[in-house]
Parts: sequence; C-alpha cells; structure tokens
Amino acid sequence: MNESFNKINFYAILIFFSIFIGLISIIHASEMMDDSTHQWGYEGGTGPLHWGEMEQDHEKHLMCREGVRQSPIDFTHVPGVQLDGLHSHYSKTPINLINNSHTILLKYEKGSYVEWEGGKFELLQIHFHHSSEHTVNGKSFPMEIHFVHQSGEHEYIVIGVFAKYGKPNKTIQKLWDYIPSKIDKEFLVKDHFINAQTLFPNLKRYFLYNGSLTTPPCSENVTWFVLEEPIELSKKQVEYFQSYIDHNARPVQKQHHRIVVKLK
Repeated sequence: MNESFNKINFYAILIFFSIFIGLISIIHASEMMDDSTHQWGYEGGTGPLHWGEMEQDHEKHLMCREGVRQSPIDFTHVPGVQLDGLHSHYSKTPINLINNSHTILLKYEKGSYVEWEGGKFELLQIHFHHSSEHTVNGKSFPMEIHFVHQSGEHEYIVIGVFAKYGKPNKTIQKLWDYIPSKIDKEFLVKDHFINAQTLFPNLKRYFLYNGSLTTPPCSENVTWFVLEEPIELSKKQVEYFQSYIDHNARPVQKQHHRIVVKLK
C-alpha cells in the first residue's frame, strides 16, 4: 500500500515538474519574441531596410515596406508656389526629455499648435536626427529637428528644420544640459523652459509634400513642412548628441510621382 502510494506521489511530482519546466520555457520564448518585436534600429539586420519584414512586426510595420508615400525624400528642382503658410501659436514648455535609444525627445506641454487649411494641430513633441533625414539636391545636413503635431482626427503635420555647423545654439544647449542617460525615463526640469519658436530660422520658406512618419510603423497621411533655411549649432553640440545617439537617419525614399512644392 505504502509502495503504491509512494509511486503515485513520485509520478505526480514528475508530471508537475515537467509542466513547470514547460511553462518556464513558454514564458521565456514569449519574452524573446516580445523583445524581437520592439528591436528596430538603424544598422544591420534591424536597420531601415528590414523594418517592413521584421519577425512579429510584419503587419505592424507593413507601410515601411509597401508604402508609396514614405519619408524622408530628396528635394530636387522644387517649383515655388504662392500659398497661405502655417500659422504657429507656440508657448513655452518645461524641459521634459526622454532618451528612448532611437532619439532624444522633448515632450511639449499642451496648448501650443499650428493652423493649416482650417485645421488645428497640437504640438506633441520635438525630436532630433543625426544626420538629416531629408536632403536638398542630394546634400544632407548635420542634424534635422522634427516638430510633431497632431489633429483631433489623427492626422499629422511634421515640421522639419535643418541644422548646419556654426555658432552654438542657446536653446539646443538648454536641452543638451539635461539629456537623461537612463533609457525611457522622463527627466522633467520644472523651472527651466524653452519655446519651440526659438528653434526656427528667420526665413520661412517651406518644402511641402505628403509623406509618412520616418520611424516604424511608418504611417502615412503626414503633411510635411521642411524649412529650406537651416539654423546653426556648433560641431561640439552635434558631437555631444552623438555621444548618446550616434546615427538615427532613415535613408531617402522614392518620391513615387508625388507633388512637392516650395511655399514662397
């Protein structure tokens, strides 16, 4: 009787142990798949050429591979037109930075926006690319700043500002002084403010076209306004950004017969 009982206990423990090991394996495998889902970057097998085919992200990143209105593009022989430009209404915002390993991002306080064709687009965030993503006649710039705006209808306006080497930029330096080293952790400096307007050049001539987000999921239906005139920042400021984010520029995409104009 005791011998039979011990055998039953032995087999029960063996079955439980096998199930436990199986569950651990499943959890570990799912974690591995989840990690691979979010691992996109700018180099090698996780770089831009592979965004649309990465395992588990195949559907999510579909537009990165099959979209026909993708960004960035090269601006070559762009005709000028007379159109009503953007009307910006920017207020100051506390410095609230995130280093998400893909870029350095400034979260903007609510209340700042641009108006375009009767629509109001709230400024959500500002982030930085090295080198520039858009190019002009094949020429890139040391950096490009993106101002991401969204309307209530989930449409986007992104304003791009090129940056060339020159004098140190005071607003950029305010931000660089507080870049967080920890990934995905917000760093809020309540008593330090900037205004987005100080990151724009004096001359407001825009390249205008319909494109996409330049990072996965590469969603389209984004109206781009890229300023022709760059602002200045120092080489040292660019190198400091590189010490956190070495390179984060998506290559130029095909234009696919899209109309690109320059607002005079």
